[in-house]
Amino acid sequence: MRYRRILATAVATALGLTALIAPSASGDEPTLREIAEPAGILIGSGAVNPDYLDDPQFAQVLAAEFESLSPQNELKWTFVHPEKDVYNFDGLDRLVQFAQDNDMQVKGHGLISGCCNPQYLLDITDPDEFRDAMVEHFTTVMGRYSETMDRWDVVTEMFETQGSTLNENDFYKVLGPDYIAEAFRIAHEADPDAKLFINENMVEFLPEKRQALYELVSGLVADGVPIHGVALQMHETYVGPQPGVITEIVNSYHDLGLEVSIAELDVHTYDADAQAKIYGDVVAEALAAGVTEISTWGFTDKYLWTWLPGAKPLMFTEEYEPKAAYLAYRDALLSFTHDATAPSVAKLSSTNDSKRPLDGNYTVSMELKKGTPGSYFRLYENDVLVYAQALDATLGSPQVIEVPFTAKSNGTYVYRGELVNSQGTTESKSTTVKVKRA
Repeated sequence: MRYRRILATAVATALGLTALIAPSASGDEPTLREIAEPAGILIGSGAVNPDYLDDPQFAQVLAAEFESLSPQNELKWTFVHPEKDVYNFDGLDRLVQFAQDNDMQVKGHGLISGCCNPQYLLDITDPDEFRDAMVEHFTTVMGRYSETMDRWDVVTEMFETQGSTLNENDFYKVLGPDYIAEAFRIAHEADPDAKLFINENMVEFLPEKRQALYELVSGLVADGVPIHGVALQMHETYVGPQPGVITEIVNSYHDLGLEVSIAELDVHTYDADAQAKIYGDVVAEALAAGVTEISTWGFTDKYLWTWLPGAKPLMFTEEYEPKAAYLAYRDALLSFTHDATAPSVAKLSSTNDSKRPLDGNYTVSMELKKGTPGSYFRLYENDVLVYAQALDATLGSPQVIEVPFTAKSNGTYVYRGELVNSQGTTESKSTTVKVKRA
């Protein structure tokens, strides 16, 4: 079975519910992952080099704060397939094992890029032979990870960085612009169940590039090419996008039936306050627009990548202390998920509505209003937890949870139903059942 994110299911025991995530690096506050996961938001970190896992603090923060990861370079062709008949899966296998050990997802980044292509591939000039090489490579790599990676950046950075024309990269030179559609078709054949994304930078700042990407993607959709989403890199320098631009981009692709993710968010500036505001604004607008997957390009300045000398673009310091940027990101998540998961209880009732004593068999029901996705339902009998359930974000409203009981002895049983959201806010209702056997 494909390894996928599974919503935590609460188990009714006398000990209550047990947290599975390590405490936040910022103290007793919930981690990004703890805030986002119940609301169906996938929070991730990219640029994860497997060697970084040798740093225990890096590994601890990665597992605690994020629910997904993507490799730095380990999936790029020259790293994973350096010679025609030689593959190197060591680094990727290590990332996958770490993810499985910590109930995380892995995103495949990236199958095709303008860099990092081995010489044996560049020596191929015949289109059919080149296409065959793509088929063999995609089939081998995606086949190996079909159970552990359910989403892939198939093609990255197709356009000139500051322009709206296609890069004449190694794939373009042999196959022409059709290499993009070919790559998606080959990837779909290699793993028909995977979600396939196109990944590009600077589209939030360059209107002509934004339009060119839209025309490319809408053309792929019109031609029946198997594409499922657009990944926006979002490497921000000094300033963030104008308000409304992210929403406009997301809406345009949602109208095509595609997902949009934030794939490589970081903020390159020397001003910590400005950096925090950009992080918070981007996350807040993306979530409000319907983005459900946000990843940063790393998370600690100990392992950073920047073109701005001296800039510290990530959310944690080199010592893994959360920066103002982290707090702004977290606050945006809290604001969004609080609205999405606020508990609302209509009533708690039992089959003892007539107030007459029951013979020992009865049902306690909890009727829930809207706004419950991501919450937990807990039911106590005489102040002892007897039932708990995580509410699936896909459930409709109103929701009714029914719990059957058989009393062991005559007496009065007081039931308290609680609805608890991801921030710990609780709303409760109570009902009483009297049992008296004839």
